[in-house]
Amino acid sequence: MRTFFSVLAAWVCLASATALAQEPPPPTGNEVCKTCHVPHEAHKVNIYHSDCLACHIPQSEHLEMGGRGTVTLPGASNCLNCHQSNDHKRMNWAFSPHNKAKLECRNCHGLHSPKVKQLNVGMFKSDKNSALCMSCHKDVAAHMNMPSHHPVKEGALSCTSCHDPHSGKQTSLRGKNAQCTECHQNVRGPKVFEHAPVVEDCTLCHNPHGSPNRRLLRLAQPMLCLQCHSVTANNHGTRGSQLRGCTNCHSAIHGSHSDPLLKY
Repeated sequence: MRTFFSVLAAWVCLASATALAQEPPPPTGNEVCKTCHVPHEAHKVNIYHSDCLACHIPQSEHLEMGGRGTVTLPGASNCLNCHQSNDHKRMNWAFSPHNKAKLECRNCHGLHSPKVKQLNVGMFKSDKNSALCMSCHKDVAAHMNMPSHHPVKEGALSCTSCHDPHSGKQTSLRGKNAQCTECHQNVRGPKVFEHAPVVEDCTLCHNPHGSPNRRLLRLAQPMLCLQCHSVTANNHGTRGSQLRGCTNCHSAIHGSHSDPLLKY
């Protein structure tokens, strides 16, 4: 009889061990999160953000009580732990206007998938970065619809061609004019005879995002020129000459090497 009970006990232990061996191990790490946060297109974990707990810090009760409690969302400081040491473009985030406006990285970047997945009809030739910028900067988007504008919506330029969203003006070693003349090299100085507003700031005369006037001018001629050159009657004879196009005579408006009156 003792032998029978020994064999029976051994069989029970063996059956229990076999059953335990067949049960899947309890989920850990990302697998715990996926039991509730079922992956779908809006939360597709990519190869760079493959560990949920590297960015999200759940409270203990969130796990113990079936989703109650909060999960800490990553702020800019969390993102910069990885994205600052290996990327010099983000090292000046502290000076960025976006940072001063209290924006977080997740306001522009999708943590699990891109914020902009499909371009609308008005931006279909552009890039997703510009579409994302214009989703907040509505005033700039309106200027881009004006007759004269930089070809962002046409896909020849991007907002990031001129703007660095992760930095600020204080950290740039070049001025605004130097940025403009990287493309507009035909108006680059220095010139023997300079036009003062050209030397100071291109945007005194031009609106870089768009204008109803030709060549991105803030005002049409001659009103733009008369803002500074208000007294011209002595040099031009009749006041009727003030209503003509100033560049018909002063064609070297960005500076001249030979004429102080900027005629050529």
